[in-house]
Amino acid sequence: MRMWRLSLAAIGIVLVAACGGGSSDTTTTGPGNNTPPGGGNNNNNPNTVTLVDSSFNPANITVKAGQTVTWQWSSCTDTTGGYGGGYPCVTHQIQFDDGSGVVSPKQDQGTFNRTFSGTGTFKYHCLIHGSYMSGQVVVQ
Repeated sequence: MRMWRLSLAAIGIVLVAACGGGSSDTTTTGPGNNTPPGGGNNNNNPNTVTLVDSSFNPANITVKAGQTVTWQWSSCTDTTGGYGGGYPCVTHQIQFDDGSGVVSPKQDQGTFNRTFSGTGTFKYHCLIHGSYMSGQVVVQ
């Protein structure tokens, strides 16, 4: 029985190592980050994925190892709680499917960053909207 447990543990370690080397260095900013309503790249990062309604734009992005990708919540034009005549903010929460445990906070405005130190394909989806709202980062 002990040998069986050790074998399972070894297999688990190999599987985690085979998933690719992605860093879990993440930062998040909330509604107070002065993100322009309706979008706009406020952080000067060319590797930005915008969350609009229930989609990632672009859904697939390619970066070099060591680069940071920023997800920017930009699905609202009304930050007054629905009384200004624009679209209310939509809440999203990003989870990576690579087993790293990287999950953004639930938020409806702001940004989330992840730096990718190793190469590979890193798929992710919105925990709130499900797998139909998904994307991937290809790190070369």
